[in-house]
Amino acid sequence: MVVRAGDALLGDPPRTEHVNVFAIAKRPVTGAEYSRFKEGDGSEGAMLGVTWADAVSYCRWLTTNTGHIYRLPDEREWEKAARAGVFEDVLALEWTNSWADGARILRGGEDVAKRRHASDPSGAGFRVVRSMTGR
Repeated sequence: MVVRAGDALLGDPPRTEHVNVFAIAKRPVTGAEYSRFKEGDGSEGAMLGVTWADAVSYCRWLTTNTGHIYRLPDEREWEKAARAGVFEDVLALEWTNSWADGARILRGGEDVAKRRHASDPSGAGFRVVRSMTGR
């Protein structure tokens, strides 16, 4: 789903930040999709228990195999898409490509304003962003 560039109300406390145009998956990567890259559970449900490094590796593999640039969303993109109602499904923990307080930022759950920090939670999944600006 393409999310247009523009200002977005982000964070807690809320602040306005500009976000460039991007396309983000409506749902997290499934076990079936992940198993084409690396051993996964092969299910149609969300692939869970993925490390941040494996999520990034999946994005690199997808980029190489499709010719389009894929990556993890940054925290601003994830929150803008969540607030816009783009997602069909939101996991309790989803990797972003953002970093703060010495750890990667995870987003998810029902409260889109909530952020979590972790190095490698066992239940994390991820969704992909297709770059629309050449990066």
